[in-house]
Amino acid sequence: MWVSPKKITVRDLINNKYYSYNQVVKFFPFLNVLDTQNITEVVWGADPDYKKSLKKYKKEMNRNIEIKLSRKHLTNEKYALSALHYKDPKSGDIFTANFKSRQRQDDYINIKKLWKMLEF
Repeated sequence: MWVSPKKITVRDLINNKYYSYNQVVKFFPFLNVLDTQNITEVVWGADPDYKKSLKKYKKEMNRNIEIKLSRKHLTNEKYALSALHYKDPKSGDIFTANFKSRQRQDDYINIKKLWKMLEF
């Protein structure tokens, strides 16, 4: 899965199959609330700004969605964003992402080039 601020690309490397954004959202319903920009922010350790989309989603679907961010000491970071917890009691969807460490480097990696090398 490749998440960029504007889109999500999912590819099954074993079966050489691509999945559309709608298919990904169906599998991960939390993406209705947390957009790709929010996911990128969480991975980098920043608080996501999801409240506007959460209000819209709650109005449309009449849901009581819970999103909790946890913080703790990670390697070389004090009080870092360490977990994201998503719960939709109405549908029963639960998603948790835990980060054990983040290793930041100054080395540039061209992810687009790497991703293209994986294409057949």
